[in-house]
Parts: sequence; structure tokens; C-alpha cells
Amino acid sequence: MDVKPCSPSINIHTFSEKISDINVHFQIIQLKDSFCMWIGTGGEMGNMSLAMPGVKGSASQNPSTINIIGDSSNTVCSMLAQKLAKKCGKQVFVSSSLSFDQFLTPLVEKRVFEEWKQHPEIF
Repeated sequence: MDVKPCSPSINIHTFSEKISDINVHFQIIQLKDSFCMWIGTGGEMGNMSLAMPGVKGSASQNPSTINIIGDSSNTVCSMLAQKLAKKCGKQVFVSSSLSFDQFLTPLVEKRVFEEWKQHPEIF
């Protein structure tokens, strides 16, 4: 039996940014039809949400979201997952251990979408 090499089906992309005096780290694990994004300052996973893209042509094309792990009242991961799923049309997991506030949240989102522009193949 001949074993042939295949290209990897999982890619990992990491980047960091100092945002509001906090060193924020990002990791994206790219799978075939989905990706998982982790955002944090250390090794903690934190909250995790999942967003599934809406069905094209249906009444609601907005992605459905669900909180998988952590505090369901913290909606930052869900909202970011929903925005990413809507933009890329893929299943998106977002996890974060950051303590988000009204100032940090838009800066983190801005950095994520800057990375999207620089490396669209990752998303």
C-alpha cells in the first residue's frame, strides 16, 4: 500500500498587539470550513462562543450564536463570532479570557479586522 503525503488540514496563525497598555495575544486555528480564535493575555481559555452562518435565502441570514463555555451574560465573544461568521460564511468559535469593557472591545475588534485585511487566507 502506497502512502501519499497530504497537505496539512490545520493551520495556526498567531499575532499580538499592545492595546490600552495590555499585551493582547491572538491565535487562530484554521480548519477546513471553520476556525477558532482565541484572544487573551495568558494561557486561560475563558468564555467560548460559536456562531453558525445563516442559510442564504432564508428570512434571517444573520449567524446564530451560542455560548459554549463560561458566563452567558458576557456577550463579547458571541458578538465577535457573529460578525466573523457573517463576513466569512463559516462556522466560527471565539474564546477570550480578557475582561472586556467599552474601550477595549472596539480596539480588539479593530485589530482582528486589520489582521483579516493583511491575511485573508487565514479566515
